[in-house]
Amino acid sequence: MLSKPIACKVSVVLAITTIMLVLGFSRLRSLLPSKILPPASQYGLMIQPSKTLKGDSTWIYAIAISPDGKTLAAGGYNGRIKIWNLQTGKLLHTINGHGVAVSSLAISADGNILASGSWDRHIRLWNLHSGIRIRTLVGHLDDVESVAISPDGKTLISGSWDQTVKLWNVQTGEVVRTLHHTDAVKSVAISPDGQLLASGTLDGKIMIWNLGSFVATPSYGKLRTPLAAHEKAVWSVAFSPDGQHLASCSDDGTIKLWNPQTGQLQHTLVGDNHAVWSVAFSPDGKYLASGSYDRTIKLWNPQSGQLLGILSGHNKAVWSVAFNPVDHTLVSGSADETIKIWPMPSNAKHAVALSSSVSD
Repeated sequence: MLSKPIACKVSVVLAITTIMLVLGFSRLRSLLPSKILPPASQYGLMIQPSKTLKGDSTWIYAIAISPDGKTLAAGGYNGRIKIWNLQTGKLLHTINGHGVAVSSLAISADGNILASGSWDRHIRLWNLHSGIRIRTLVGHLDDVESVAISPDGKTLISGSWDQTVKLWNVQTGEVVRTLHHTDAVKSVAISPDGQLLASGTLDGKIMIWNLGSFVATPSYGKLRTPLAAHEKAVWSVAFSPDGQHLASCSDDGTIKLWNPQTGQLQHTLVGDNHAVWSVAFSPDGKYLASGSYDRTIKLWNPQSGQLLGILSGHNKAVWSVAFNPVDHTLVSGSADETIKIWPMPSNAKHAVALSSSVSD
């Protein structure tokens, strides 16, 4: 017979195990206490958020910024999407369309269409300015984890727990092609020229696919390069603005930089042992930002792989990061229910100085 203290410990372990099975270990970890990292000044970079937005009591899973840099869309665990004016910090409107978590957002290149992917298995297209729903894309058999819109605005890409990536006609809502994977698809990204698609999976793989210019071409949707990239789930993939680099981040605590044309590994970036949820390149390609379970945002030099600085301000996991394409500020969304806007160093000279500071 177990003693009372041992029995209590067993009960606690069983309770935690049950919660993990229901919520999934990766999602649960953002609720737990995190390791405190050294101050940003150690890395030669002192940046404080210029603005904090808080309009909903929910984890912020996804953010997207309009091409003109004026509008921010943020989606959370409660299934709602908030639309903000980035310049004033004013909440413009709230979109209620998903019954469960909004996992991913994307805005078309013309700034008119907002796409949202959700754990309700659906993708919805909205008028970004009015918040009116345009159509719902139905076809996935499990949670939709990631969405992206092609540069020409004609194709939407979605990745799902049903182990598929689907390519949709934005105008008709029809599925153009389905690409099958060996495990759940956690992340998708399209190259700036619209020629390549990258997808990251739960089993740590990255697939690079040909898109080409025309759906009718034989190479459209053909697997180009499979990469055994990470030891654990690939949470985010992102192409650099010039299309010469592909960044990936994972539960294994690493960020990797690849040549998307050849599949060659360029750098492995290791900041700590915590899961990394999101990566994004700055519009000029000089910075790579990563959001992590450890509550911080790290800035990297993608050319050298050096850590330039650590931004601290959130008090829970950072789920999403994105750069404003116009003023180059960085926006982050967190499980602490806030969105923070961070000013970035404005020139390459500063970046070189930071790089030197890190290496000393």
